[in-house]
Amino acid sequence: MALTSLSKVLCSSLLLTPLLSVVLPLSAAVVNPCEFAVQASHTRSTGSDGRDGRDGQPGRAGRAGRDQVIRASDVPASVDLQGGDGGDGADGERASRPRCDRYHNKPEHDLEAADGGDGGNGGAGGAGGAGGNLTVYYESLTQLRSIYVNAAGGEGGRGGRGAAGTRGCYCDEHHWSVVTCTDGNCTTENYSCTDGEDGDYGYNGAEGEAGALGRVRVIKQSEPLAADNPEFNQAIASFAGTPVALSRNLWEAQTGAATGIFAIGSIVDDTYERYSGRVEQQFQLVWAAARSQQSLPPSSTLAVRINPQGTLEINPTEDLWIDAATTTEGALTTYRVNGAVLASEATQLSLGRHSGQGDQLNLNILDLAGTSDLIETRFFIRYKTNEDDRRPRYVTRYEAELPSNLIEQDFNRFSLAVGQLPISAQYLARGTEARVELVISRSYAGNTAEQTLDWTGRL
Repeated sequence: MALTSLSKVLCSSLLLTPLLSVVLPLSAAVVNPCEFAVQASHTRSTGSDGRDGRDGQPGRAGRAGRDQVIRASDVPASVDLQGGDGGDGADGERASRPRCDRYHNKPEHDLEAADGGDGGNGGAGGAGGAGGNLTVYYESLTQLRSIYVNAAGGEGGRGGRGAAGTRGCYCDEHHWSVVTCTDGNCTTENYSCTDGEDGDYGYNGAEGEAGALGRVRVIKQSEPLAADNPEFNQAIASFAGTPVALSRNLWEAQTGAATGIFAIGSIVDDTYERYSGRVEQQFQLVWAAARSQQSLPPSSTLAVRINPQGTLEINPTEDLWIDAATTTEGALTTYRVNGAVLASEATQLSLGRHSGQGDQLNLNILDLAGTSDLIETRFFIRYKTNEDDRRPRYVTRYEAELPSNLIEQDFNRFSLAVGQLPISAQYLARGTEARVELVISRSYAGNTAEQTLDWTGRL
């Protein structure tokens, strides 16, 4: 409750109930609450804040230099591949001034004068355009040295300037008091006026980055390069039995484009690429798995490509586990699939019934996907029993990987001889409330997945 309101309540109580005694802390000064009170009053704004200035527009990006393909000769030549300059950012807009009401008639509440507006930020300068790339067919290095190349990137635009903020309003009178008397009882209430805050100066816009230098490829031959087809990605279900042709032009990184192979003063990225040959391959898929190739979902794809080093890469999608062998004879690579399992099928195990007590306790696990003839399965077991009848409090009695001699597999059904583990007989006795936690590892063709199963019940 505000101090003034509390004072009024106390004054009314004292006038109406003379027998009321007010108990104050010993450290407090004893005063008549009807004579004086300091009010923590509600603050109101006066005037209108200034409007913030708008930010400046960013500068446009410079155009990229155009790429060119030329044939070198013994005649000197000049090639202009320069990128365009970026545009300058616009300046921020100046804030508008606030509307000030400096004079007041000493109201019974605090005042806060209007704030000034913030200046707008300057727009960022536009990035310079990248220099164009050049491809040169040549017969001798002397022909390259007769070519002047300007593949400079454009200059970045300047950032716009931030605008000034405007001054906040100030109070003509910062403190005043109001005395209020009722039936001879008076209170004094103090009030204040706070000057408005000045608006902030807008930030200058960032300078635009210079465009990158253009790069060069050189090819020591006169005939044009054949187009390459280095990769393809296709759903395995739609693979035909006919080979697919792949090709890739190979390039070797070199340095000296700006300092050696072209005319003095050329402006170009110093690293360039030299044509080093071409790889042509054929790829065929042979499906020898028991599972039907056409039964695979469209998401199960095979990506094949010739990498920049000229080697063939074969990558099935992660949703399919493939056991395959790759052989190459001449320009033909054969990918023979001997087995395939969907990754989602590896974790479709389910708890079955348990049977027996004591050393005859068995827990059954079922493979709902029916792939356990291919997948290797390992079980990590944690056996616990409850020690509290009122609320569950399970204590671990055994945890380790289940030995293989305690796992009996019948195609897609596993029987785990839990009762044969080195667990005290009292924790396997009839009526024991037990919990079995299984972490099951499933592996096939270099792929692994885990599934967790929990069983809780009374033996």
